[in-house]
Amino acid sequence: MVSLKTVFATLAAVIGANAAAGSLQQVASGFGTNPNNVGFYYYKPSGLPAKPALIVAIHYCTGSAQAYFSGTQYANLADTYKYIVIYPDSPRSGKCFDVNTSGTLSHNGGGDSQGIASMVNYAINTWGVDAGRVYVTGTSSGAMMTNVMAGSYPNLFQAASAYSGVPFACFAGSSDWNSACANGQVSKTGQQWGDLVRAAYPGYSGPRPRMMLWHGTACVYLATLSIRG
Repeated sequence: MVSLKTVFATLAAVIGANAAAGSLQQVASGFGTNPNNVGFYYYKPSGLPAKPALIVAIHYCTGSAQAYFSGTQYANLADTYKYIVIYPDSPRSGKCFDVNTSGTLSHNGGGDSQGIASMVNYAINTWGVDAGRVYVTGTSSGAMMTNVMAGSYPNLFQAASAYSGVPFACFAGSSDWNSACANGQVSKTGQQWGDLVRAAYPGYSGPRPRMMLWHGTACVYLATLSIRG
């Protein structure tokens, strides 16, 4: 079986350097329901407007909130464009996110997704974030988690951008690795994929996030077929 500690390690090399003016901060506790103890890290630049936008930026396997902060451009661009960035930190030894359990794949059902949703709600209620300008993005495991957040909590996000991920619930099951999905062997119709997303939040009839999917054709860990379903 492929080790999740090594599957995405090479992705770090393709992420650019950060030159933010400030440093990464942490909310250690007291921000809401967080059943898996996902770490809550954030960057707030100086000179924020009264109702700033928010980007949730989710790291890859073997990564961390600190690595994604220092290795991507979200924070230094926040200095220019004056928005807040939240960097969730996986609680697992391999630093992958929970994208497979029934809890994370359902609205308020538990899992990593509920912890991250609590971070967003905290930012809206405590920091005055504009609830109409909340976005989520991530790389690899973080891209999978991006799709999970957009599916399980469509009410929180205006748009999502996933870099080298898989569809919502493609990894569903007891194992945190799904070779069939990773190899592009899980095929469903658009209606079937949509049904999985709609089942995550029964009764929800509001708007859903706009989606942007990026996937390099040279990726050897997640087949490009996996984003086509």
